[in-house]
Amino acid sequence: MITISYWRGRLRAVLHLDDNPHRIAMAFSLGVFIAFSPFIGLHLISAAFLAWVLRLNAAAVLLGTLLNNHWTTAPIFGASLWVGSMIYGRHALLQPIHWQDFTIVNVLPQLEPYLMPFLLGTTLMGIVASIVAYACAFYFVKEYRYLRHRTEESPHV
Repeated sequence: MITISYWRGRLRAVLHLDDNPHRIAMAFSLGVFIAFSPFIGLHLISAAFLAWVLRLNAAAVLLGTLLNNHWTTAPIFGASLWVGSMIYGRHALLQPIHWQDFTIVNVLPQLEPYLMPFLLGTTLMGIVASIVAYACAFYFVKEYRYLRHRTEESPHV
């Protein structure tokens, strides 16, 4: 069973690596960018592949990818579609999907108006989220290592 102590141990394993904070933060931000990717179902596979190709910390990339999970998928993709449709200029043109008529034959005609705004929104929000994630992860890793170093040097009473 996955518990809070399990995740705490995983986080500690990531923070105790010999990589510098820049590389750990870069790996985490790549994972966050992948989390916003519209390729549902391929997030973990692409995270593992890119971590291997770019020689980044796979645990940090996968941890960032887990930002997109069952509870956050709808808000992430809904906000991405909204942002993309506002920028793309199709917010007035989007018609509701007729789910009762949804078949394999007419899937493309019904989803075509949503495709470009969705891709644009996920890309832009992924870039913004990964920049924020990089800054947060870099600060957190630096601060954690500083505090750990300080407690190791302090005399024990």
